[in-house]
Amino acid sequence: MKMGIMALVLIGLFGSITGAHANDYPQGCVDCHVKSEGELDFRLNVLLKQIGHRWIKTLETVPDDCGRCHEPDDSPTLGELLHAIHYAVPQSNTYVTKYDGKCINCHEMDAKAGEARVKSGPTNW
Repeated sequence: MKMGIMALVLIGLFGSITGAHANDYPQGCVDCHVKSEGELDFRLNVLLKQIGHRWIKTLETVPDDCGRCHEPDDSPTLGELLHAIHYAVPQSNTYVTKYDGKCINCHEMDAKAGEARVKSGPTNW
């Protein structure tokens, strides 16, 4: 019974477990955090520099390599920080207004293992 409830929760968060939804952002962060002509530069190296984050030039894969400094037992965790940033002030938050705030943009579902994983991709700076 517990797996049935979990499956319903995951379907609500991710859509169909069968993969019926297109995977528009297969590399997660780096697919959305880009610099487009005529738009603001949303690359992570630029945004993190703006908030005083230390230099991240040595990262090769995001967000996988972020774990070099952000430990799983940090409080708040990297996941908690990212969720807070991406869902703060939803009416004006770009993640919600432009990308529909969908979990599947950042996470992928492994139906066999019954797990949701964070997508990762090579840096774009």
